[in-house]
Amino acid sequence: MARTLAALALLAALLPGAARAQATESGWAFAVTPYLWAPSIDGKLRYGLPPGSGGGATDVRIDNVNLLEALNGAAMVAAEARNGRVSILTDLIYLSLGNAGSKLGSVDFAGSGGTAVSASLNRGTETTVRGGVAMLAGGYTLAEGAWGNLDAIGGLRLFDISARTDVRLAADIDGPRAGQSLSRTAHLSRNATLVDGIAGLRGRIDLGSGFHLPYSVDAGTGASRVTWQAIGGVGYQTGWAGVTLGYRHLYYDQGGSRLVQDFAFSGPFLAVRMRF
Repeated sequence: MARTLAALALLAALLPGAARAQATESGWAFAVTPYLWAPSIDGKLRYGLPPGSGGGATDVRIDNVNLLEALNGAAMVAAEARNGRVSILTDLIYLSLGNAGSKLGSVDFAGSGGTAVSASLNRGTETTVRGGVAMLAGGYTLAEGAWGNLDAIGGLRLFDISARTDVRLAADIDGPRAGQSLSRTAHLSRNATLVDGIAGLRGRIDLGSGFHLPYSVDAGTGASRVTWQAIGGVGYQTGWAGVTLGYRHLYYDQGGSRLVQDFAFSGPFLAVRMRF
């Protein structure tokens, strides 16, 4: 995961530099935007059962937890290079979330229809998640004026996730066949790397006196059955510096027997935008 994110970060850093070298007199403008995003994380993960359990899978629901309550580390930055109607966009996020309260929802032993796990059986199950999101996209301005601008965007978004759940139950869960059993204390882990093509719209509505309303929406598919994102807020820009307060929702669903099931990040963000 680290090598993948490092490669994307290097590519994101080099693209504006390459654009500057090729078009220093063509009107390129650049912006770097470090930001703090404090989402609540709500999602379901699917693991294979550990060896000796008789085969099958289990679903784990992460309790709706705010990132700031279980944060081990985070880094977030976006960047943009623009020349007239053409733009290049990047967005890099790294999150490390520890000891989030979780619950087993069901255990599907091999050859069975699934066994529901009651809430009373869950006794302190916890999940740790480490991962990163990297987006690289191009944009083209469809319309602009004193009111603001509207851009079409298209590109790739990568979501790299490493998850581990420490299962703590009140009792073992037995399957319908001999040899099928999930221990009351078990360790589940799984990794996934999702690369999806995305397309959408972004822009801003100018309110005057430096105030504006930025917005962005996109959706896509690929390694995910579906992923989508929506961002909105209110910003103020004066000269080379600006600040934005907004809200962001990012959703993923791989579906099937894969790791990421109905996984969402939702919450406010505060960004500082520097233009040069």
